[in-house]
Amino acid sequence: MPRALAELFRDWRPDSLDTPPELEAVFSSGHSNRSFLVRLGRRRVVVRLPEGNGERLGIDRHVEQRVLELADRIGLGARVLHCDPARGILVTAYLESKPLRVEGIAADHTIDRLAAALHLLHRQELDVPVLNIADRVRAYARELQADDPLAWPRARRWLASARQVLEQYRFGRWRTALCHNDLLAQNVFEVDGAVRFIDWEYAARGDAFFDLATIAEDCGFGALDRSRLLLAYGEIGDTAIERLYRARVLYRLLGVLWHLVRYRGASARTVPALARHEQALDALLRQGPG
Repeated sequence: MPRALAELFRDWRPDSLDTPPELEAVFSSGHSNRSFLVRLGRRRVVVRLPEGNGERLGIDRHVEQRVLELADRIGLGARVLHCDPARGILVTAYLESKPLRVEGIAADHTIDRLAAALHLLHRQELDVPVLNIADRVRAYARELQADDPLAWPRARRWLASARQVLEQYRFGRWRTALCHNDLLAQNVFEVDGAVRFIDWEYAARGDAFFDLATIAEDCGFGALDRSRLLLAYGEIGDTAIERLYRARVLYRLLGVLWHLVRYRGASARTVPALARHEQALDALLRQGPG
């Protein structure tokens, strides 16, 4: 067992555990966490340990813990069993789940379920900080400008290309909602027929359309799927389409800057995810909202 895990179970002993913890699997390392599947007697848990500088990427473990506890209460997340925000450690119940597939003849029904889950999340009241994605973009840009002279020219070109959308988004008027802010396809699962989300580390109050945009972009939604998502969520018309477009652009721009900040010296060749964000962002800026 890795040393960090051994230290965790030396300091934290779950109730009624009379057998040593058993490491079953090492999940792929995330961008800011390492995750492990551990058996504790008859149950299995997921242990997340910090990877890199989470605060630099905008992660607040205290906020994450509060959001996770709420997500569990409303049936959208896994139960928190142990959390040590100061050390960046989180232990949750393991969800016996399968990936949520948005394809084929059942795609419309799946999109409706996603929209319902998001609507439930976004109407929750929780006093946590507000995240303006445009401000996060600007923070990443300032960091690259100050600390990475090689990556900054690349970032500056994308910032200039998306400047109009960025300014429209930054000063747009929208009611803040509790958001996940990282709803990649790999973070959305089906558990006993219900939608569940994992990896809540970027959760904050913010623009609900950023969650819609993240799902739409990461799942490769076409125009009809995006319209279905907006309709099921309760938003229709050109204004909703334009607002979703701006959020999609900001999602892709944030993805480009995030990878440049996270992986110093990153290039399209060495970090394929960076290339995908750049290609998608270029296509969005060329095509416009339609």
